[in-house]
Amino acid sequence: MVPAVLAGCSGSDADDTSASGSDEAGVIRVLIPDGNLRRLGEPCNGAGAFRSVHAEASFTVQDGDGVEVARGELPSGTAEKMMDVSFREGMRQPTMCVMDVDVEGLTSADGQTFVVGDGFEVTIEPSDDAGLIGEVLIS
Repeated sequence: MVPAVLAGCSGSDADDTSASGSDEAGVIRVLIPDGNLRRLGEPCNGAGAFRSVHAEASFTVQDGDGVEVARGELPSGTAEKMMDVSFREGMRQPTMCVMDVDVEGLTSADGQTFVVGDGFEVTIEPSDDAGLIGEVLIS
C-alpha cells in the first residue's frame, strides 16, 4: 500500500513540474522598513502603517503601461537589522521585515512596478544579486 501512495505522489510531482516547466520564476526582495521591535530572524509581516503588507496579501506586477504581467500572494517575511547599532544578543530591536517573493513568469525588473496593499505602488529596482530580479522598498 505504501508503494502505491508513493507512486501516486511521484506522478503528481511530475505533472506539477511539466505544467510549470514553461514558466520561469523571478525573485523580488520586498523591504518593509517599519521599525517594529522584533528579534532578528523571526517571522514577520509589515507593522504599523505597513500592516497591509503581510503574508497572503495579494500583489501584482505591472509593466510601464500599467498592464498586469504577474500576480500572487506575499509570503511571510523575516526580521532583519534596520540600523547599524549593536544590541544585546536575542534582544528585540528596530527591524525591517524582508520578504523574498517568487513571481512566476517574471524574468526582468526593467520598467516594472510592484503593487501591494492599500496603495503601495513602487518601481522595482534591478538588483546586483544574482539570485534576485530586483528589490522594492515599501515606503
